[in-house]
Amino acid sequence: MDIERRNCHGFTALMKAAMQGRAECVRTLMLAGGDIQARDNGRSMTPKDWALFTGRYETAHLMHRLMSKPCAEQYCDSFSLEWPVLEELVGQAQEPKSCWRRLINSLSCCPYRIYMNNRVNPMDDGVFDHMVQITTAISSPVIATACHTVCPGSPPCIGKRRQAVQEILRKQRVSELKRLGPDRLNNYKRFFQNSRVLLIPKARDRRASLQTQLLSEVATVAMRRASLLPLNMLRRSSVRPGLVVPKVRLCKAPTPNFTPEKLKRSGGPNQLQIPKWNYKMKRIEKKLEEEEEKRRQMLPLIKKR
Repeated sequence: MDIERRNCHGFTALMKAAMQGRAECVRTLMLAGGDIQARDNGRSMTPKDWALFTGRYETAHLMHRLMSKPCAEQYCDSFSLEWPVLEELVGQAQEPKSCWRRLINSLSCCPYRIYMNNRVNPMDDGVFDHMVQITTAISSPVIATACHTVCPGSPPCIGKRRQAVQEILRKQRVSELKRLGPDRLNNYKRFFQNSRVLLIPKARDRRASLQTQLLSEVATVAMRRASLLPLNMLRRSSVRPGLVVPKVRLCKAPTPNFTPEKLKRSGGPNQLQIPKWNYKMKRIEKKLEEEEEKRRQMLPLIKKR
């Protein structure tokens, strides 16, 4: 999938997601290798600039955080599960305490405590970040028992295209065969070359979807020659390339003595006509039929009198 494809205005998928404030879409595109330095044709702004220009500040903040930490280190084999700040905090706790610190500790042990609502935001590279990294790392007991990665030396990174699992396994297989020797690699290539089957159907069995696509100009000329319709009325299909047979609907011809009903216009030509609704006309016809049926039932009674 080409995630760098641009529309008529020069916007990429990442730019459009940043304009609309779709944070999860922006995160996925950036981790999939979307170009964060791409610029459009009009204002020549990057996706982050477009997010700020359109007032998507949360999306811009997300992009800033991803760019500050472009690589997911927990997916590497070299990632350590130990918190790097732990040694420093342990050293600070083992230092001799001052009088003020001793007083605070004694007050904290007092049964009549003074509770203070001192809420702080989580710090970068703090306990919560380390907890998330540990729970999602490939060497953690939560993940290692369920799954494993095929490329621990190449974790997902901002600006790097993420390859499919089949591509990674194919490259690993080729590198292993190169280590074994050139003869094994040639046999491997020859095997895949022989295993490819080219299906050429007969002329009578060929369909428009199996034929090779012509160039745009040749296809347009062929469609124009094969159809009597103008170009703006030609139907094209993206599922089956080729000519689409138009649907022809046959209607029964009217009788020779048929005369179309003339619309009665009330008032002048500048006045709007009252619309005739089908359900109202059917209701009126049903009411007339019921009245006619009642008259027929009353006729014999009137004659007897």
